[in-house]
Amino acid sequence: MKIIALAAAAASTVLASLPAAAKLNSCDGPIVFGTTLSETGPFSTLADRWRKMTEVFAEEINKSGGIAVKACNKKLPLQFVIYDDQSVPATAVQLYEKMATVDKVDFFVGPDWSSIGGPVPPIADKYQIPMVMANVATPALYDRGLKYTWGTPFPVVPNWSARYFDMLTKVSPKPQSIYFITHDNPVMKGITATWSKKAEAQGLKVLGNETFSPELKDFTALIAKVRAAKADVIYISAYDNASVPLVQQMRQLKVRAMDVHHTMLTGALARQVGADIEGMTGELSWYPGVKGAYSELVETVMQRSNVTMFDYIWTLSRLTSYLAMVQGIEKAGVVDREKVREALFKATIKSPAGDVTFDERGFPNTGAFTVQMQNGKVNVVWPPEVATGKLAWPSPSWQQ
Repeated sequence: MKIIALAAAAASTVLASLPAAAKLNSCDGPIVFGTTLSETGPFSTLADRWRKMTEVFAEEINKSGGIAVKACNKKLPLQFVIYDDQSVPATAVQLYEKMATVDKVDFFVGPDWSSIGGPVPPIADKYQIPMVMANVATPALYDRGLKYTWGTPFPVVPNWSARYFDMLTKVSPKPQSIYFITHDNPVMKGITATWSKKAEAQGLKVLGNETFSPELKDFTALIAKVRAAKADVIYISAYDNASVPLVQQMRQLKVRAMDVHHTMLTGALARQVGADIEGMTGELSWYPGVKGAYSELVETVMQRSNVTMFDYIWTLSRLTSYLAMVQGIEKAGVVDREKVREALFKATIKSPAGDVTFDERGFPNTGAFTVQMQNGKVNVVWPPEVATGKLAWPSPSWQQ
């Protein structure tokens, strides 16, 4: 009897933890979003606090009553079904199949990363469940004629450094030349290909474009070329960890420039290079203090879940996928997958970083703000109307 009682108690605990069943086209019960997170595996360092963040997001939405559904003449609570995809595409595919057929979620949000964003979206089309992916930035993945998929990666390559290059046209003294240093990686090479052309179009003389292997540790020869060129701006297109020895050795060998710009200026880079990061500029999709739609909600969610933008730079993409689906439902005015799909098609979505629009493929127009490391802190410095600090130009630490 004791064993039976313990088993019954255990079963009741499991049942209590299961999500409430989704009730599509109904005004009863919660609206259920299904998602996977890379809580383990190689991507886990980018997302290990996002389960708590996702749960807190639902709590904050529900504090105000939930998601407004016009057809119901009331708000409905939001609930998530969350699984760990282990950073494995095949696992993610199985889990989205499970959420569609067993959990019967109303809508999909996520996943992240292009490796997972390739095989998962066809499941959304198969079951006709709208999906707003988060950090899936490869444009080709949106060129497959899918009808139920959108994405909110921040920023997309065509807009990556748009505000930075706008800044370069307005600073004084104005830079005349630029040197590109590129991590041998498809995304980073794509960024350089886009922005080297933009630099030339703006009248900047491109003095060099060096590509380095992610395994390279001794940058002496490369830095010698950079020093000899004497470019006004040095533009590093690289993932943070791969460029750690590059930044350190640039300081040791006393490279001089008006500015050293890094496309992935992150907390991970700052922790590894310390004061060497001082004065560098870079991109962040958004930063607390920049006011916009839902910025108070996002700041609260991040604070409560102990997530910072500088350490988890892909966070806004993830949270905006949630915001986009919430707004899609509110625009549709009904918990109906086809109506929500119609509402999301070429929609304009509000976010803390500004309006997000989608083209007919579901690909967004997202950009980034220009930030600068100043006295060990991150400040948004461009555009001026939302800046949290004043741009130091030319960068004092790169002039000495």
